[in-house]
Amino acid sequence: MNYGELRTKVHGHFKRVLERAKARRDELGPYTEGEKERIIDTLQYYEMDNEDYWDLMGKEYATREYQKFCDATDVAQAQPVETRWAILDEIRKAQASFYNALLEHDKTFEKYDFSTKPSAAVSAPESAQPTSSSAPVKVPMKPPEASSGPLLSVLFAEKKAEVEQIGRWSAKLLNDYQAWIDLFTELQGDRPILDYKKADARDFKTVLLELPSNRNKLPQTIGLPPRDAIKAAKDHCLPTLSAGTVNKALGRLQGIWKWADKQLDVEVADIFGPMKVDENNKARNQHDPFSKEQLHTIFNSPLYTGCKSRRLRTVPGDTNLNDTSWYWLPLLGLWTGARLNELCQLHVDDIDQEEGVPFIRVHEGNEDQRVKFGKSRLVPIHPELIEVGFLHFIKAQRQAGQERVFPELKLGATGYYSDQASKDLSRYIDRIGAKTGKTSFHSFRHNFKDACRNAGVQPDINDILLGHALPGMAGRYGDGNVPLQVLHEANCKVTHASLSLCHITGFEAECA
Repeated sequence: MNYGELRTKVHGHFKRVLERAKARRDELGPYTEGEKERIIDTLQYYEMDNEDYWDLMGKEYATREYQKFCDATDVAQAQPVETRWAILDEIRKAQASFYNALLEHDKTFEKYDFSTKPSAAVSAPESAQPTSSSAPVKVPMKPPEASSGPLLSVLFAEKKAEVEQIGRWSAKLLNDYQAWIDLFTELQGDRPILDYKKADARDFKTVLLELPSNRNKLPQTIGLPPRDAIKAAKDHCLPTLSAGTVNKALGRLQGIWKWADKQLDVEVADIFGPMKVDENNKARNQHDPFSKEQLHTIFNSPLYTGCKSRRLRTVPGDTNLNDTSWYWLPLLGLWTGARLNELCQLHVDDIDQEEGVPFIRVHEGNEDQRVKFGKSRLVPIHPELIEVGFLHFIKAQRQAGQERVFPELKLGATGYYSDQASKDLSRYIDRIGAKTGKTSFHSFRHNFKDACRNAGVQPDINDILLGHALPGMAGRYGDGNVPLQVLHEANCKVTHASLSLCHITGFEAECA
């Protein structure tokens, strides 16, 4: 199949999809301003590099879209890798044109063109009273009988102003709260907070349990109101929000209600509690540690043995990448157990030593340095990291005048340095065959915790190294501080069975 044939098939397929979508929009009427804004925001994703876009959308979604296109156009699914990427690239471009066409179609609702037939049969009503044959009319939500305090939107605006003033929330967290507040008000209306009842919260939960995940990104659901998105999800067998996401949404709303209760002179009932759904939410059930085979694959891959180029990192070659975040982040994750963003945001001055023990200072320093729960800690640098030249690398960065350990990582729109690094690692381990549905960078954290446990490290010390809050009575008494030497001795016990780094060409600074 040549390029011209591919373009013809993609054009024909999406033209048919577009006609159906226009017909559906003619039934629903024009988009709301909020729906148009979401479509415009989504169009930005299609401007991404082809591989970055499909990586963001996820392997399952990419596979489903590829198979759906092949089935609809009689294109054989078994294709060379280059051809599959070419097909996905055309699908991405067609989806962008699809949504631009829908936005153009939406403009037709702003006027009448009497030279053409209306897109749907419409008859003028003979009277203002609805008849049994009338189309269903959406009844506006009943307004409150009396003033019941400030509107939810006003209260949330005050909350946003408060957290922005003290810099307490990241952009990512703020956007998350905003998204759930917007969804709730879209479903239940923007009303005085005291006017909402338990029934409103129950209805919100019911919608959440059936709502498709990534509804504002998927072609089948983008721009649709929540309940229409649910119908489309059922029609297309789309995955719904996980129990963890449902509970997070309920928790976000409950947090706003509790904050409002402290701000207002009257009591604000906690209509969202207890309401969370049962979930298998232990961290171990959300992420797996990397297996011995996966670790061997990762640390024997071209990234550590030599690759063809920075762009072709999965292809063997003579290029050494031991001066990049790609090289160091997996090693640091495995031997420190630190979170990805904690490592991505490190400054050169955060690498120090005390009484001969080198350590990493994980803390909230500048405005762009964030630590979960704001809990700072010192993490001793494991001998294996020293062996492969991490301290030499830091010395080279310092001598080069670098402020940050990984200056190539830029602050993302979410307020985190880890945005691109997470995508890069996920794509890399997928292409070398070391990824499963429950493995990611966070899996290194599980590997470290398991290694601590296997080495006999005390649970409290394990939690301190990982930056966890100490459980039970241990967390209630004392300051939780432990001498660095004690942490160092515990850290030196950590090993990863059957994993050898002897083959790795470590960083050797010229000044070493």
